[in-house]
Amino acid sequence: MTDIEKGRWALGGATPADILGRLPHMQRVMAVLKGNGATHERIGAVGTVKADGDRIALGGAVHTARIDAARLAGVTLDTSSEMGGQVYPSLDFTDAEGASVLRIVGMDGADAVVGALDGLTRQAVDAVPRTRPAGDAPKDFSDDPGLVLLERLRDKGTAVTIRAAHPGCEQSWHGRIETVKPGMGFANVMTPDFHLHLRAGTVSGWREDGDRFVALGPDTVETGLVIERVAAE
Repeated sequence: MTDIEKGRWALGGATPADILGRLPHMQRVMAVLKGNGATHERIGAVGTVKADGDRIALGGAVHTARIDAARLAGVTLDTSSEMGGQVYPSLDFTDAEGASVLRIVGMDGADAVVGALDGLTRQAVDAVPRTRPAGDAPKDFSDDPGLVLLERLRDKGTAVTIRAAHPGCEQSWHGRIETVKPGMGFANVMTPDFHLHLRAGTVSGWREDGDRFVALGPDTVETGLVIERVAAE
């Protein structure tokens, strides 16, 4: 591994769409879509990046994502995150207001990610303060509708598709829910290629339509999270 300079930079010299096109060269990454109490994290190599109408489609063995290219206004590279002596670089694709649309984290070290960005310009930007959700995390939320459904689907062992959709991006994963771990106020789905972190209290219930479950927030408005049972493989 080469020495990686620590810092945070706005990238230039290519459009955000062009930078998305470099993802297949970054080896194993985590694609993070976050909003309305749910963090949807797909782990693995991005197999394909192609145009899909006015969107950009990412593809993989068990992963799809569609990003609205017109919504992307900038990309920030952050190499400041380190754990266990390994750097986990991230690319934050943001809209015109600076809000995150999709975040990509390199899982196999910084070399592949930084190397795939060769030729781009960098402009140093300030670090973003980390914030925690307001309120104390409940110690016991065993009756939380989000946790209850995830545990039921885990116990049945059926294949599911878990989708998250927020302004500018939607992402899905297909597989079986192997483990659900309640902790720190979240119901956590954990598989080798996917994590879902669902905050307790953010799903008031599910609107069921056959094998399809649509998450509803405390105001009964759809949150963007959908879980669907699919036919056995």
